[in-house]
Amino acid sequence: MVTSELTFYLAAAALLVLTVESCLKLLNGDSFSITLAVYVTVFGWYFIDPFLNPEQYSYIPSYLISQSYGQVLLFLIGFRFFMPVAQRWIVSRRSTGVFHVQRFTPEQVLIVTGAIWFLLLLIGIARMDGDVVGALFPIDSRAGATMWGRSAVETSATGFLIASAGYMFNAITAFLGVLVFFQRSAFWRCLAGAIFVISLPYFLFEGARSHFLAVILPFIVTYLLYGRHPLIIKLAVLAVAFFCLDHGFKLVTAFRGTGFRDLLAAEHPYELVDEDLRQSGLNMIQELCFANAYLESGAASPSYGGRYLNELLNVIPRVIWPSKPLIGIEYAKWRGMEDPNSELGVSATISTGMIGGGILNFGPLFGPVAAGIIMALWTGLLIRWWQQRNSLLRLMLFMLGAGLTFNLGRDITLLVLWPVVFAYCFVRLIEIWTAKQSRAAPQVTTQAPPFRSANLQPAGASPVRLRQ
Repeated sequence: MVTSELTFYLAAAALLVLTVESCLKLLNGDSFSITLAVYVTVFGWYFIDPFLNPEQYSYIPSYLISQSYGQVLLFLIGFRFFMPVAQRWIVSRRSTGVFHVQRFTPEQVLIVTGAIWFLLLLIGIARMDGDVVGALFPIDSRAGATMWGRSAVETSATGFLIASAGYMFNAITAFLGVLVFFQRSAFWRCLAGAIFVISLPYFLFEGARSHFLAVILPFIVTYLLYGRHPLIIKLAVLAVAFFCLDHGFKLVTAFRGTGFRDLLAAEHPYELVDEDLRQSGLNMIQELCFANAYLESGAASPSYGGRYLNELLNVIPRVIWPSKPLIGIEYAKWRGMEDPNSELGVSATISTGMIGGGILNFGPLFGPVAAGIIMALWTGLLIRWWQQRNSLLRLMLFMLGAGLTFNLGRDITLLVLWPVVFAYCFVRLIEIWTAKQSRAAPQVTTQAPPFRSANLQPAGASPVRLRQ
């Protein structure tokens, strides 16, 4: 049992202390409190599963569990030590100043975002041969077709475009959820909310829980910061949302391989569900143990950044680089997933977790620190976007990035971050176009009032004091 290991208590104590520190900074309005997102991520992926599925850890040698929680402790120390350095380096970097140009009202941002959403939806429906219901409600899940479904190893230019459109659809939908809270009339709020709600079933039924979280978490975070309800109501809504997500994801895990038709058609759906159905997939501490065993067995050596480099090079389409490395295949084979009949050679790839990925890159000692440095850099970028929040576009970027942070706990990979990469390109294009329009006609002003930073303070809160 993991609770018999001293390193478990040391890592838990460090996590508690750092979480309390972030909460105190949050109360003081310090942007350093954004580190709380990383601590929640560590807790969710590395401390919950042993209590949900204790039998899965009974056969793991205690020394591996002790070593792994020692590495969680190293990650936390490395992250906290490098976080101020990353914050100073990223936040203090000179900005182009483009984001300061704010000529769009929230309604105009919604119109542009909604137009892109509608265009992508039309493309998705066309890929589904005109099946509108099937596009928005893919109840066959992984057993059937979805709007952005494609083969595991796509070598055509079309596959790259389909993947790009899928990530962009994810980012745009998340943006719509954020925009709900900044519209200045009931009509526009209802329009943004309606589009957002219409989109949610696709992300739930397609079977990828990470995609659904990438859409719903920015909405939840924005509600907590900018919703007009009292704090007690917000906490109650958060509890209900957590309950629904927990039970919804259990059903997704159980039925995404076969589809949801039988479940939806049943008079008593829960009769089809195992009463002992538990949340699965949060077992990154278990995968950390396996990653350590993988290196210890001599099956592989640390790649010294090679896996991280392959993740970065993943941006190159396979149509341009046919021999682009496949990530994690050898580890999946070692974990028993080899399948000669599969396109990838394995029946499934295995996520090693953000700390496990560091282990496979830089070994048991320096790997956790390397992962902590990467997460510190990512958090520094989030702080930068938060401090630029008097631009609605930059606030939207922050909310999307904050929502994706939890998914990084499963793996630090571009496969998680692609939505924010495409969203950043979208935001930069708008900012550059706006700046050019301002230089071309500086004497022209818009009739609508500008989107001021005063509108970006959390509801009922005093202005946030930023630490520069």
